[in-house]
Amino acid sequence: MKNRFATILALVFLTFVVIPAYMAKAEDRLTVLNSDDEEVFNVNEYGYVSSKKGLLANGSSSVGAAPMVLAQDIGNRGIVITDEAATNPKRIYFGWNVGTVHEYAEIFALQEGVAYKNLILNPAAGNVGIGTTSPSYPLQMRSGAYVSTGGVWTNASSREYKKDIKRLSTQNAIDTLKQLDPVEFIYKADSQEKHVGFIAEDAPELVASKDRKGMSSMDVVAVLTKVVQEQQRTVQEQKATIAELSRRLAVVERRGKIAKYQD
Repeated sequence: MKNRFATILALVFLTFVVIPAYMAKAEDRLTVLNSDDEEVFNVNEYGYVSSKKGLLANGSSSVGAAPMVLAQDIGNRGIVITDEAATNPKRIYFGWNVGTVHEYAEIFALQEGVAYKNLILNPAAGNVGIGTTSPSYPLQMRSGAYVSTGGVWTNASSREYKKDIKRLSTQNAIDTLKQLDPVEFIYKADSQEKHVGFIAEDAPELVASKDRKGMSSMDVVAVLTKVVQEQQRTVQEQKATIAELSRRLAVVERRGKIAKYQD
């Protein structure tokens, strides 16, 4: 009887103590169940973490059905992906700006202590949209402007994007062209390459941006087009005048020859 009791006790101990302990040690995992004994959180033996609903980090609260919500403290970074190098690690930063107030979001790549790294979007294929969910070109703006597949920047110019449309007067175009002062220059950010163009602060109001920091090449093209059109109209009128004068001169010369012959 004692031996049978000892055997049963040994089996119970083995079943409910030894084996679970061994399994826990072998699998090294953590499982959290809810009140209905459903698994809602798990850490497996390889360190992978799974959650049935979502992850709320750094004291954050749920936001709709978002699978992960991270609260970013003022003055700290948001999400950082690193290569864990012992020195000068390479990292990608996601989140709000670091400062006393979160004013804008940042995404950038940096090799600590070395330099900022390139950040590539869709390296193999696909389009990128800014303010649009259905870009048709490698880069397309909500305004309708885009970079073509061939790499050409194309301004939004459809009538549907514009209002208060009126003809540019010839005199306004001529006056603007006279005020444009072409210069040669080098950008401070790239001292190795020379450029020609204009200084926005010195440009006439018609072609300068409202903050006087930039210019649109299409504005200058429109002014040049109007001036050239007027010049071409003038040239055609002069050609017609010259042709008429030549005709009259020829008539006068013929009359002169006839009068001389009669004499």
